[in-house]
Amino acid sequence: MSAHETEDAMGWAPTWTQAMTDCRGDDDEPPFDDVTVRMTVPASIGGSQVRVELSNRFADGPVRIGRCAIGVGGQFAEVSFDGKPSTEIAAGESRWSDPADLAVSHRGQIVVDVYLPDPTPYASANGFTFDRSLPGDFAGSPEFPLEGLAPAEVEASREFRATDAGTTPEPDGTGWSLPAGGPFLRTVEVAGAGAKAVVVCLGSSSTAMGWPQYTAALLPTHAKVAVVNRGIAGNRIRLDAPEQTPSWGRAGLSRFDEDVLETHGVTHLVIAYNSNDWGLPGRITPLDEMPTVAQLIDGYRELVERAKEKGLTVVLATVTPLGPEVAGEPGREDFRLAVNEWIRTSGHEFVDFDAATRSQADPSRLEDEYAAPDHTHPNVRGSKRLAQVMAEALARLQL
Repeated sequence: MSAHETEDAMGWAPTWTQAMTDCRGDDDEPPFDDVTVRMTVPASIGGSQVRVELSNRFADGPVRIGRCAIGVGGQFAEVSFDGKPSTEIAAGESRWSDPADLAVSHRGQIVVDVYLPDPTPYASANGFTFDRSLPGDFAGSPEFPLEGLAPAEVEASREFRATDAGTTPEPDGTGWSLPAGGPFLRTVEVAGAGAKAVVVCLGSSSTAMGWPQYTAALLPTHAKVAVVNRGIAGNRIRLDAPEQTPSWGRAGLSRFDEDVLETHGVTHLVIAYNSNDWGLPGRITPLDEMPTVAQLIDGYRELVERAKEKGLTVVLATVTPLGPEVAGEPGREDFRLAVNEWIRTSGHEFVDFDAATRSQADPSRLEDEYAAPDHTHPNVRGSKRLAQVMAEALARLQL
């Protein structure tokens, strides 16, 4: 029996993912050295065993994992790698842990601890929030001594200007929606899930900010549908990140095979991009990177065709309002409207994120109750609103 057939027999399915991106130019996070990283992520589907994939996709050299532990419901299990407690992951590679016998529940929390004993750059990551320990190995420790530093503010290079509002959402849901994640952790899978569908959400900042996780939480446990996030802030469909901001990631077309097709058991793809393809050129990137509407639609079509060739069901998401980011530039708003018109009339399944969140008084802007401090990205309530309409779309697909 092949390794893939063995995985299928075990019923492994992703319960949480993130899209790894190149954070080597990110000054927000200092390197690691004799420190434990704790990442607490939500489970979109339950199972009887759990394992993790650690990725060193964008590093310049190998990374040594001194120890790794997984926790569920306050119970921790140390996990091995091919039977050994530590492992080295070569640059550009990833490594799966051995399974841990821990029962994971739908909507539950999974804690992943990674001890990094050597000087290790913050290189391959994506998620916004994670914890660092004081110096030492605290993998699996119930008492996790925090480093004591306030979380680093998310800088403009990651597309979010949180310096005026902090990174902690307000209790009423008006603050930034910044999900959990962290370095090296690419995938968490569970066995025995009996997943009926695996929905991969490919997109940029609004997707990275967490509506896929909120969608998974809205689905009933008996649905057994995994909804996982492959969004990257600043990401574009057609072009890779500019040299000065590598964390914006490889283009959706470039990373499609790795982030969609390599997701185990994928059955559905949601394509949910923001305005970066036409919002960045002339403002942050060279104007000659500006596509025509036809060129961008061709990019969407290529993603759809590649997905359908592999038997995936595709759902397109309309682009949410951009104002005031492009205030005074009506051509960019016209671009957004043209893309949305194509999405609505293309004959493909779609979810109308635009209609769900736009202001009735000014459709070029987000409704105030759904807007983050920059009025371009969703706040917590906005992400939950997107999740609600996405859950309704999945119900129409009988998932």
